[in-house]
Amino acid sequence: MNQKKTANKRPEKNAVSPPELCLPEEVPVLSRRQLLSHGISLTAYANLASLLSPDKARSQSGSQSYPLKRKLVWINMSGGWDILEVMDPKTGSTPGIDMIYDYELSHQLTGGEDNARLGRWLPGMAGIGEDLLIIRGLAMGTTSHMAGSVYMDTGILSNAGRVNSASIPAIVASESSSTIPLIQLNGGSEPMTDRGLLKPVSAVRAENLELYRSMYPEDTQDAARQSKILDYITESTTRYRQSLDPDKPGSENDRLESLETSVAKVRTQFDNNVGEKLVLSSSDLSNFSQGAPTGMGRGMIQTFALAQKLITEGICDCINLGIGGFDTHSNQSTRLQTTLTGVDFVIRRFVDGLRTAGILDSTLIVLYSDFGRTPKINGSNGRDHWPVGGALMIGGGIRGGRAVGGTDDSMRAYSIDPDSGRTSENGQQLSPIHLGGAVLELTLGAEYLQYRNYLSSLPALTHLKNS
Repeated sequence: MNQKKTANKRPEKNAVSPPELCLPEEVPVLSRRQLLSHGISLTAYANLASLLSPDKARSQSGSQSYPLKRKLVWINMSGGWDILEVMDPKTGSTPGIDMIYDYELSHQLTGGEDNARLGRWLPGMAGIGEDLLIIRGLAMGTTSHMAGSVYMDTGILSNAGRVNSASIPAIVASESSSTIPLIQLNGGSEPMTDRGLLKPVSAVRAENLELYRSMYPEDTQDAARQSKILDYITESTTRYRQSLDPDKPGSENDRLESLETSVAKVRTQFDNNVGEKLVLSSSDLSNFSQGAPTGMGRGMIQTFALAQKLITEGICDCINLGIGGFDTHSNQSTRLQTTLTGVDFVIRRFVDGLRTAGILDSTLIVLYSDFGRTPKINGSNGRDHWPVGGALMIGGGIRGGRAVGGTDDSMRAYSIDPDSGRTSENGQQLSPIHLGGAVLELTLGAEYLQYRNYLSSLPALTHLKNS
């Protein structure tokens, strides 16, 4: 418990104060200021429970259930990454491309195909080898940050950057029965929920995580006190139910049933010390802090350490996080070296942690960005927006060690054979539509795509190791 107080110190300023919970006999001793500034509400537990317990809504929906086949970690590389430096290195300068590095510095995936190479600052990720799939030549159709990010998140292209559809992680999380169906950590894109989902889902956002943690007991005395508050809720709902006419079922009975279910689940979370599992210990952090490259921020260390803990502890099935620093219109090499060196470190440590825990094959990791960067270097030694991108898929039992798709010497996307992923004049062009479809097929099954007919999976993206 001491680690809980020190490893994740709660901010003293600008923090969101949780609702102040009290026992009925404590109300008279509370000051008027406390009442006005914090509020006294047993329903705070119900609010927490609504995040934890989608079971009532699930049972009422009457829709087909699609149990998760794989967990999902959805990582937004915000700003539009340079695909030449990440997953599409070229062999040399051409009339259409200004190269600023030697192809010989790129890294072939360990045990992978000859053309399966990552950029010069990604040796650790190249070592992931046959658990990593390279996706090249994604036709983005936009160079807008907002539109590109939303296109990758949803599979729907809108130049306005606004769509009325749930994001891929929200869709996956809606079928989860975990404690926290969906969590957005630092850098994660907006988890667009409640837009055409078969089952409702709630997200815990990064800015509310401290509030979320604070609602769990911190020690045995606190646990006993909060358990007593739950007892009051249970007793109150029981008395109120007895006052209702059983021959006139209606919204009151439905709300009571939902509250009772939620309270039961909150008790389970308290008994299993879920609150403690949401807090990082020095041991949790050490995997990402020891040997970290110079200049890598503590925020990135904490974000990936928490993501790893949430996944391995079974608290969360879907995590939405991100890393910035890819909008490199100037000083390309200097800026990207720092950013990609950090990415290489945390992703490799994250993957190794899941592999050690024996859950890498059941956890799909997707790295994506808004779009790519121009083949030509601009006057500030940077690259500007370019409507061709790429992505990386790791784990999930996929057959990696290979590259799907590609671009020509002018960085224009090739069409591919949908089965092999190799370039083909008679094939089809890859886009976020296919990435989103493949993710849903791998996490929820191919049948789920009938509810998302704007997405389309390709066999080249879903080949498994044993198939």
